[in-house]
Amino acid sequence: MASTLQAPTPIHLDGTTLEGGGQLLRVALSLASLTKKPIHITKIRGKRSGGGGLKAQHLTCVQWLGQASDATISGAELKSKEITFIPSKFVEQCNGVLSVREVRIKQSTPGSVSLVLQAILPYIIFSGVETPIRVRIDGGTNVSNSPSIDYVIQVLVPMLKLIGIPHIDIQIHSRGWSQGSAAVGSVTYTILSMRERLPAFQLLDRGDVVSVKATIIAPKDTERHFREELDVMFERRQSRFFRYAGDHDDRVETTFEDSHHDKRYYLLLVATTSTGMKLGRDWLYDRGVRAGKLEKIIPTIVKKVSDDLLAEIEHGGCVDEYLRDQLIVYQALANGRSQVYGGKGKDASVEPSLHAKTAQWVAKGILGVEFDGEGGCEGVGYLPGNMNMEDMTGDKIAGVLERMRIFS
Repeated sequence: MASTLQAPTPIHLDGTTLEGGGQLLRVALSLASLTKKPIHITKIRGKRSGGGGLKAQHLTCVQWLGQASDATISGAELKSKEITFIPSKFVEQCNGVLSVREVRIKQSTPGSVSLVLQAILPYIIFSGVETPIRVRIDGGTNVSNSPSIDYVIQVLVPMLKLIGIPHIDIQIHSRGWSQGSAAVGSVTYTILSMRERLPAFQLLDRGDVVSVKATIIAPKDTERHFREELDVMFERRQSRFFRYAGDHDDRVETTFEDSHHDKRYYLLLVATTSTGMKLGRDWLYDRGVRAGKLEKIIPTIVKKVSDDLLAEIEHGGCVDEYLRDQLIVYQALANGRSQVYGGKGKDASVEPSLHAKTAQWVAKGILGVEFDGEGGCEGVGYLPGNMNMEDMTGDKIAGVLERMRIFS
């Protein structure tokens, strides 16, 4: 990768700050690659068990964004606790890395495809490329402690569209799981770049919940039990889900998919509001699946996920806990003051999660933006496509394109 003659001093980020996990790394890499600001991260994932450091999924993000931004990198290896990432100013004049329009990112383990997407998506969205980019990622679609592909399709993508980002088309080729026997899946995302600055957005009016969708992925022989358990739950709690009385059958949609494994149980509940907001909560069951106790699994899952979603609905916020932290990068890059209402408890506003606070801290360190206690931020107004190819030779462009054609 290219080196710079006079590299500025990298911005130092302590990896144990706040959440102290992979969120800090992903947001930092995403913003650094876009803005060409060098970063130095120490104590990577320092609050995680097992010693922290880069896992395969994190290394995938480092390497892909490093190639995309033609960065000079040190420390890019498994279990590394310190990296220096210096994007090349040279690439600032050329977005040719995405001109191939087909990108392949391969993982040999079920590392979350959604977390890889989270890291690379801002770079692609703000690249200014005129044609759609197809990104195929191999890895886990349903992984513990990570957004599922179902959540991304039903919550993240519609909410990104709501704030002004072009729709992202998603095709699931096969599912990848961390539960049961580990399996690697594959997903293709078709992404359109912004053509203008992202306008500031206001998510302040949640409206009433008008419908709820339940997505069940579980062993085929559990379908009837899941549907019955959900039906009873909605019957008992419909007044908490829906403001106006009525038959909940008209407002609840349930889909079922065979997980093809007796230890894979997943449930996602997504509420849609009258103003188009999406609130989601889910659970990939990660407790022991033992003979004689199978009857308790489904009621446990339904209760937990419905409890979690009702808590999101009842505090009145426009986003759920997990979406709130994923919108922070876009608030920081938008043109003007964006506000995201996170809800209110008994006596005060709902505090951002540690993940959200971490993303805010990184955005401040790299972009200089400030987030207030009400979820507001004056963005930097990042201009997509402020690049041209005039300062790059044909050989340079060809070399970058070839490296990005297939990444594995």
